[in-house]
Amino acid sequence: MASIKKVVLEQGYTAHRIRIAKKSSHIVAKASLNGHEGRFIIDTGASATCVDQAMYKEFQLTTEFMEKQIGTASGSLRPRVSYKNTLELGDWSDEDVTVLCMDMSFVNNALKSEGMHSIQGLLGADFLIASSAIIDYRGKWIFLKL
Repeated sequence: MASIKKVVLEQGYTAHRIRIAKKSSHIVAKASLNGHEGRFIIDTGASATCVDQAMYKEFQLTTEFMEKQIGTASGSLRPRVSYKNTLELGDWSDEDVTVLCMDMSFVNNALKSEGMHSIQGLLGADFLIASSAIIDYRGKWIFLKL
């Protein structure tokens, strides 16, 4: 029987290593946003890709306030939004990514309380859909359609 990796690579996907956090089971990957690398949680429950507002300069984000509030795990807020960003994971890239900038201290505080490293952002459903992502939990790979 062929491995999932072999099958999806033959279908035009690229493979990128992920890490499954032992304590929380979060899916963590290194990604590059506008040429600057960061640690991101691949969040299948988040609708949008987000970056910690404290990192907007490092990721060279030009932002503006959104017109409406959004709901988050910690309540609702009015984030800043940045358009036309470049996101890269290994050989996969998208040069038209919209990113929300918001306070992610509640996420990083929760991770820190579990003894984990902080993250710079979340890759949400918008990323997963745009990349036709397939996650191999056992093999610790994410496959992204080129």
